[in-house]
Amino acid sequence: MNSMERVLATLAGKPLDRRVFAPVLGLYGARLTNCPLEQYYNDPAAYTAGQSAVRETFRPDVLCAPLAFAAIGAAFGSELTVLATESPNVRRPAIQSLEEWDSLVPPDPEKHPLLLYFRDTIRLMAAQHGSEMPIAMVIPIPMDIPAVIMGLENWLGTVLFDPDGAKRVMEMIIPLYVRLVNGFFAAGATFVAMPCGFASSAIVTREIVTNFTRPILAKVLAQLRGPVILHNVGAPMLPYLDLLTGLPSVAAYIVDQRDDLAEARRLVGPDSVLFGGLDCTTIGQMTVAEVDERCRAILEERRHDPRFVLGTSGPDVSWNTPPENIHAMRKAVESFGRIDA
Repeated sequence: MNSMERVLATLAGKPLDRRVFAPVLGLYGARLTNCPLEQYYNDPAAYTAGQSAVRETFRPDVLCAPLAFAAIGAAFGSELTVLATESPNVRRPAIQSLEEWDSLVPPDPEKHPLLLYFRDTIRLMAAQHGSEMPIAMVIPIPMDIPAVIMGLENWLGTVLFDPDGAKRVMEMIIPLYVRLVNGFFAAGATFVAMPCGFASSAIVTREIVTNFTRPILAKVLAQLRGPVILHNVGAPMLPYLDLLTGLPSVAAYIVDQRDDLAEARRLVGPDSVLFGGLDCTTIGQMTVAEVDERCRAILEERRHDPRFVLGTSGPDVSWNTPPENIHAMRKAVESFGRIDA
């Protein structure tokens, strides 16, 4: 089976020659090609070359389009800082208060260069790899977008203390978000992974998820033209996972390394794909033997789960992760061999 066939069989719960291996290695491609990150996150050809190197080096089953959330904020006017070994971050938000939203001009996904970078990169990656490998685009859920425009603290304060104002902000964000994500699918993204900051117990209350996040998310997901993976955003997902089930377009969930996989499976049901594995930051601090031992333990626990995928939780695998550790993950998957439905 090639990677596309393996992923599609996993979605269908059909027999596999082996598990899908899906670490998030977007950033790591720059390390493999020795590409400066300012170029990597602005030049679709440079990013695609990095992902080609990821495929050749580690043989994953999924390639990741650019994970650069801050660029969306920059399209609204936020200032970025480019680091030597990390994706761009927001240095200064475009605005500070709700009152300033009225002065913002939303960027056009078909014209703004920072947004076209994502689409052009997906198109180039799909042209080179899409017939054999799934392409995953990563973008936060729409309720997280204002945080890269006005700062998380200001946005959270708006949601908490001015719900009508937060609603007005989302009325601006939702149409743009739907156009942007459907553009990713049209360009060749196989699926879109959405980190759920505003559905995380590390950031918001259960009441906010129930009354604010889920209703908006349901509205947005119903308008998308492809499958979605909800992502743990580097924090335990189990506390609110029950609130994220039964949503349109959602095919899979990426849970945190601290989440109980059996309980996560119980909550999402037998038909959703469940991603579990090692955290993207801690994998670099482990020995090869520790990576192997942990991966084998996870795979043994989920041996009879045909829709389980071994991957990484959190954002990108960190720059300084030894390549031997990533190879150890793949070898653990390969050693388990065939998976029967």
